[in-house]
Amino acid sequence: MTSPRRPHGWRWVAHPPWRTPLPVPRPPRPRARTGAAWGDRTPSYPATPRWGLPPVVAPRPEPPRQAGPGPTARLAGTIRWLLPAARGWLAGAAAAHLLRYAVLAWYSDRLAPWWVEAVTTALVWVTGAVALVVGLLAAVATTAWLVTRRRAAYAPERDPRRRIELWAGSLLPVVTYLRTPVYLEELRRAVVGATRAPARAPTAGRLRRWWAAWVVNGLAVALAVWRGTADGPQAAADTVLLTALALATAAWVATETLAVTRSFGDPLPRFTRRFLVRGIVDASPAREESP
Repeated sequence: MTSPRRPHGWRWVAHPPWRTPLPVPRPPRPRARTGAAWGDRTPSYPATPRWGLPPVVAPRPEPPRQAGPGPTARLAGTIRWLLPAARGWLAGAAAAHLLRYAVLAWYSDRLAPWWVEAVTTALVWVTGAVALVVGLLAAVATTAWLVTRRRAAYAPERDPRRRIELWAGSLLPVVTYLRTPVYLEELRRAVVGATRAPARAPTAGRLRRWWAAWVVNGLAVALAVWRGTADGPQAAADTVLLTALALATAAWVATETLAVTRSFGDPLPRFTRRFLVRGIVDASPAREESP
């Protein structure tokens, strides 16, 4: 029994087991498969065939470009030299005011020479103006450092304080005495909680000392402004002395601020002294030689 022809030129032939199967003719050779490999002869090659893709050099992928630090981070990096510069100029302005007060006290009952008056006045105005500008720049840079440091401490989460709140709370003259210590305490707790290393954050005592310097400086500035509203030579001399005190306390604030910012970095390595054994001494009692 022969079934109808199936596709591709094949037939299905069935026969009973007691009968010899009928010879089935060989299917025709496919037209698409012609050549030496489909004939009666085994194909051979004069040399070892080398199949494969051509040698193509894949281009090396370029490393992803890392985004550079933003303007806030670049501004925060300037505190390394802005805070020492502000401390130096504030201390210099305080010294110039003290010199001016000494001149006023020395020539309280007579007229001072013109060149002494000109030199001391120029020193007071120049050092005071430069100290004011550098101090304001240092305050802005320190606020940028606070914003950047808080963003890194709270990563990958977001800082709960808004950026405008941090800038306003750290730069406004009166608000800064109440808000900036809170921001620093939150930063200290975030750093300690994230790294489990108290050495990477300032202690609470250091922050209290920094805040005390701020309060003393604020009182000195308020007292100098209040005394400057009075009239008379004595009031002018007292204003110069109080201004020198305010500038000296401002230099103290710059010193404490620099110490606080540095205390948030990595702890300093601690070196231990190790003793090397140079020899071994037998401490056992010497054996007596038998006679």
